Amino acid sequence: MRIGGMNEKQDPQQEQPDALTRKMSRWRRENPQATLTEIEEAVEAELAQLRKQLVEVMVQEEMVGNQEVPDCPQCGQKMVKNGRRRRKLKSKEGQTIQLDRQQWRCLSCGTTLFPPG
Repeated sequence: MRIGGMNEKQDPQQEQPDALTRKMSRWRRENPQATLTEIEEAVEAELAQLRKQLVEVMVQEEMVGNQEVPDCPQCGQKMVKNGRRRRKLKSKEGQTIQLDRQQWRCLSCGTTLFPPG
């Protein structure tokens, strides 16, 4: 698994999303007397929101691509779709991430399953 995405020779400015860069530049113009700590806190708050959005999108994309029908963990029969449910999970940074997930039900024994994630 590759983590990151920048090699040492890339200019960090090239990797920044334009909208976020503009937003932070505007914040800096509106807060010209901000201390280094205040700047760091503002940047971290924006990055935390961006991180949350990226995680939600990536997990949803994975779920769309993985529509394999599971076997019931209790009786082994194939399960059927039982609607979609919104699931709230906590990220390692403590943010609440909302996922729209498929719930499954076994018609033989009634067990329901919410895929892990």
